[in-house]
Amino acid sequence: MHHAIVFTLLLCVIPLFAQEDTSGEEDETLSTDSGRVTLGFAFQLPNRLNVLSFSAGYTTPSIDASPRLSPAAVLELDFGALTSRRIRGHANVYRLEQTSITVAALSPSLNFRDESRVAVEGWRFGFRIASGHHFAPIHQSGLYLLHTGGWTWSYVQPGVAPRLGDSLSNAQATTAVEGYRTSHFGANTSATLGFNIAGIVTLHARYQRVLLYKNHVLFPWLGSIMLEGYAQSLLGLSLQAAEKRNPHAAAIATLILRSALSWVIYELRRTSGQHFPFKGNTPMLWDEVIIGISMPLT
Repeated sequence: MHHAIVFTLLLCVIPLFAQEDTSGEEDETLSTDSGRVTLGFAFQLPNRLNVLSFSAGYTTPSIDASPRLSPAAVLELDFGALTSRRIRGHANVYRLEQTSITVAALSPSLNFRDESRVAVEGWRFGFRIASGHHFAPIHQSGLYLLHTGGWTWSYVQPGVAPRLGDSLSNAQATTAVEGYRTSHFGANTSATLGFNIAGIVTLHARYQRVLLYKNHVLFPWLGSIMLEGYAQSLLGLSLQAAEKRNPHAAAIATLILRSALSWVIYELRRTSGQHFPFKGNTPMLWDEVIIGISMPLT
């Protein structure tokens, strides 16, 4: 069974990585003080940076056709590797790729809890694959844009019973949340806007959607995730020509269009079945607005 899960995840990584243009060129302005050997070696190794991030934000869980749930605070710790490749002919525009793992806690007790609604508490572990652009080398100040997709492993349960609100609605909401206590596997997508300050620290804001499947079925899930990957791939290919003509505008369009496509797909999964277009159970979904700080690790 474990081998089947690993094989399935590898199949799903293929369309996600297919979103990237793997023919990106490296920086041709690298120093040649040590001769041609150094220059040739630099073409094989794009700039790479390990990054540690701390984030906090506001999260709103929802289950379609169920009573509204209480918002909560989300706290995240994220570690990843960021790779930068310069776009040929555009010295200040770089393609970014990032892989990272994240651990997050859902805490209704931190300021945001609505005492009239049922809260969801728990934690999750996630893996993310991101792509986007940076308007400067990663060791210099500049704006960056990232679109992210990945998977999560969650443990959730209803919080303390609310003191206020409609008792019948709260009982229905509690029952609905209890139905996900044995569900763990899910997915995530996000759009990130950040600003790197002199390569020392980065401030970022992110809008994120996290999906928790309820008793998902392997092959419908696999078909749904692969269709999402190929749709993103086609969109990425359509933006390549624009990137060469006007990389700044293309970078902004890439973030907006890819994030919009992900938002629509997740909304259809939330309302029409978690394996859309192959139906499926109703998932739990979190909409999150997160701000944070990132630091490079030497």
